[in-house]
Amino acid sequence: MRVDNLTVVFLADRTTMQAGCHALLAVTTLAREDCLDDENYEQLTEFGRDFRTVPAGVHDVHAKLSIGNLGFEEYAAWAHDDPEDVYRSF
Repeated sequence: MRVDNLTVVFLADRTTMQAGCHALLAVTTLAREDCLDDENYEQLTEFGRDFRTVPAGVHDVHAKLSIGNLGFEEYAAWAHDDPEDVYRSF
């Protein structure tokens, strides 16, 4: 079953439970067929289809993605820029 407005899921895996900051795994639901073309898909997944976020960041990510203020790729880029590859809430 596909939920049309679901853009991200947050998972608590082994890494989440063992890490000190308990960073959850955020995974995009974006599929290639959701994009205009391969170039668009590559742009939207430049930093991957997942990233880690501290628990305090979950609400921020979900809220901004829901209203379209920011894209998944922006959060993935911020996580990529972090020394521990984790998005930390503002």
